This record gives sequence, C-alpha cells and structure tokens, in this order.
Amino acid sequence: METQLSWEQQEVFRLLKAQPGTTYQESGETGRHIFREWVRKLLEVSEITVTFVKADGTVRDMRCTLDPKMIPPQPPRQLNKAPPAGTVREDREIAALTEPKENHTQKVFDLDAGAWRSFRYDRVKKINATMNFE
Repeated sequence: METQLSWEQQEVFRLLKAQPGTTYQESGETGRHIFREWVRKLLEVSEITVTFVKADGTVRDMRCTLDPKMIPPQPPRQLNKAPPAGTVREDREIAALTEPKENHTQKVFDLDAGAWRSFRYDRVKKINATMNFE
C-alpha cells in the first residue's frame, strides 16, 4: 500500500534531492517581488486562472480577479453588532482586518465560488491570462 505524502513532505524530498522547484521558490526576494507585482497587476485589470497546490496537497484551478468591475458589491459589515442567536461570529473576517498582510499570500475574488479566497505564491503551478488590446 502506497502512502500519499503531504505537499510539505514532497517539498522536503524535492529539496533533499536538489530538484528544481517553482520559479517563485527558486527566485531571490527581488524576483519574488517582481512576480507578485506582475500577478497583482494582471488581477487588477482582468480575470486569470491560477493553478496552485492547496494546503491538503490537492491541485486546484481558480478563476479569479481583483478587477472592481467584476466583483459584486458586498453588503456593509457591522462588526460591533452582536451576531444573531444561533450563529457563529466570523472571527476570520475580524482577524483579517487587524492582521498584517503577508506578502506571499494573495487574496482574490473567486469568480466561480462568488466569494473571497486566497492562494500562496510559493504553491502556484501555472497562471493563465487572456489579454485583449482593444
């Protein structure tokens, strides 16, 4: 019976065998910064599909954007209001407002799920974007 290794375990074995990683992983901080800025600029003006490895080791394709024209308006948040009886407060949303931003994680609007999601740059496998020059 063959055991499925987690993504982190696979990365350790990759490094021990001196196998190349993703462009992001193999770049210096300057290269990583350029890559993050390039992806953010694409997201701000268009829809892209990001293929990345999730924390559980599965690969996911996500159609996403940061283009305000493609993101539906969100209802205003009422952080000081107590949640209705029988519901759990979304502590993650409150924490997201107060935590410092991590440069290596990108928050995006998932067009298929219709909700905010994120991906880690060091787990990106592929990015597909269509550019129109009209």
